Amino acid sequence: MSNDSETRQRLRTWIEKAGFDVVELARGLEALGEGSAEWTAIYLDLDLEDMAGMDLLRHLRARDVLLPVLAVAADQNIDSAIQAVRLGAYDYVTKPFDGQRVIQALQRVAEYRRLRCQSQRPGQLQEEERLIGGIVGLSAPMQSLARQLQRILQADIPVCIFGETGTGKELVARAIHEQGIRARGPFIAVNCAAFAESLLESELFGHERGAFTGAVTAHRGFFEQAQGGTLFLDEVGEMSAPTQVRLLRTLQERIIRRVGGTAEIRIDVRIITATHRDLLAEVKAGRFREDLYYRLAVYPVHVPALRERASDIPLLARYLLKKSGGEGRGRPSHLSHEALDALIRYRWPGNVRELENIIQRATLSCDGPQIELAHLPAELRALVLPAIPESLPRPLRAPLEPLHDAGGVVPLRELERREILKALAVTRGSVTKAAKLLGLGRATLYRRLGELRIPAVPEREASSPEDSFQRTPRAAGSA
Repeated sequence: MSNDSETRQRLRTWIEKAGFDVVELARGLEALGEGSAEWTAIYLDLDLEDMAGMDLLRHLRARDVLLPVLAVAADQNIDSAIQAVRLGAYDYVTKPFDGQRVIQALQRVAEYRRLRCQSQRPGQLQEEERLIGGIVGLSAPMQSLARQLQRILQADIPVCIFGETGTGKELVARAIHEQGIRARGPFIAVNCAAFAESLLESELFGHERGAFTGAVTAHRGFFEQAQGGTLFLDEVGEMSAPTQVRLLRTLQERIIRRVGGTAEIRIDVRIITATHRDLLAEVKAGRFREDLYYRLAVYPVHVPALRERASDIPLLARYLLKKSGGEGRGRPSHLSHEALDALIRYRWPGNVRELENIIQRATLSCDGPQIELAHLPAELRALVLPAIPESLPRPLRAPLEPLHDAGGVVPLRELERREILKALAVTRGSVTKAAKLLGLGRATLYRRLGELRIPAVPEREASSPEDSFQRTPRAAGSA
């Protein structure tokens, strides 16, 4: 791919003689609009008009990490070619071309694409660190959380866990249970938002046979099932007012009565609750009982959102990768630096649960040992990739004004503006060719365009075959 038709023609001649199919692209935006699944390689001229060659290289690799990119640079710009290799290009060639080197690079590409999944293993991510139970993290917020939990492990007091959806509130509740004095008893988790009002009472307190239509047998509720252990009430803020009253009575008297029953059943259960709501605000709004709040939140615990502990993301990603089946034969075991950078920059509205989902999807999409940026969703890739320029403006079509005004003198600035417009019109908007006609450097012309307020880089009308440079879906060709 190159904006220079002579460069494209030379490459095409050599590559087709070697038995490869070639299609040409003149601009970077055209390459991003094409599918690369069937490409064997792409020759990328780093000197493009519509976007920086390095930026295009990063976008191409983000879309298809297995696509070998062969950088093309002028001999005097060898440093740019070397930089492209550092950014992930497979190899580079310099202008003027050595035809034999062009073909040899392509011949290595086919084997490279086949074996790429088995190569380039970067250093392993740091092993995950567990604070308490299954809680992973080393950040300051998580260290603070761990210290809070240590204080209550041997205390049998009610705990209320606050935190956004997906932060791992149930994981914290399990850690309190498994590391605490009731570890030998059962752990019963109930999502209060998952039950209708009438059904939740029956599930919590149980019911006797015949208590209501469909109650063909007696049922032990969650309180009875959790005897000697821990009852975890998740999303307690969703509980209806009647159920709140009954729960408050149970906490005060430590006894329950099944729905439709009269017998009092003494309970020995530790209560842990959790909610994503601000319960104090719910109390002020009259939607949650104040006396119940103070019964449940004897010891409040706040679980930080993932964006508040971004330094834990490498550890969490590594842990979740192993949990999702990574490190098995043919499964990814680590993430590339770019992929990890995208994870760290993302805001994670869904917190750890969202991170787990993305790791699972990336694992299924990846065929090699490493999860790359290309395996992540587009909204994450956009955080680390350079911005794609908008489509170029249409060519200038306004007729040039006469060079001299009748009976007057034209200012030098206006003469310069007209000559630049004429050169752009003659070259169909090519800044590079216009600069040559005017005897200027390309950078100088760009500067003058800005000073004279002439739209920079007018678009050429490239509809001929030599204005398209891209690979066709066959064996090892080039684009």
